[in-house]
Amino acid sequence: MAVPLEQFISDSHVRLAWIAFFTLWVLWGLVYTIRFIIGDSNKPTPDPEANQSEKKVWAQQGGYSTRLDNAHRVLFENTLLLFSVLALNTFATGSTRAVMILSWIFFAFTVVHAFTEVAVDHRFIRLAFSLVFYGVTLAIGGLAFAQGF
Repeated sequence: MAVPLEQFISDSHVRLAWIAFFTLWVLWGLVYTIRFIIGDSNKPTPDPEANQSEKKVWAQQGGYSTRLDNAHRVLFENTLLLFSVLALNTFATGSTRAVMILSWIFFAFTVVHAFTEVAVDHRFIRLAFSLVFYGVTLAIGGLAFAQGF
């Protein structure tokens, strides 16, 4: 049986889950800003006279700027993932403590993954982290439906 929304959102575990989301949002905003401060502004411009068979490279290959862009992408995507399942859980007045724990686990793995993207560029590492994030968001969504609505 679902609890009234007022009682649900006043629970300290729900508050802590949303604090995890807000902390992730703050980190995303920080990297978003740093990306423009440190980023490389020497991107090639298109040449209309260029041969059409030769394609221009728009994304920079390697370098710190590209890795910072990858970290930004990780933080952005995971912020949206966490927001969507927390909103679902809140509207469903679902689980409280378990979702709070899972939110902080999601936050911790996101921070580690963002720093890993800056240090290492490897697709298997991305796959492993993606599976963790997918599993945690499925668990939060499952708890919302199991204990809410």
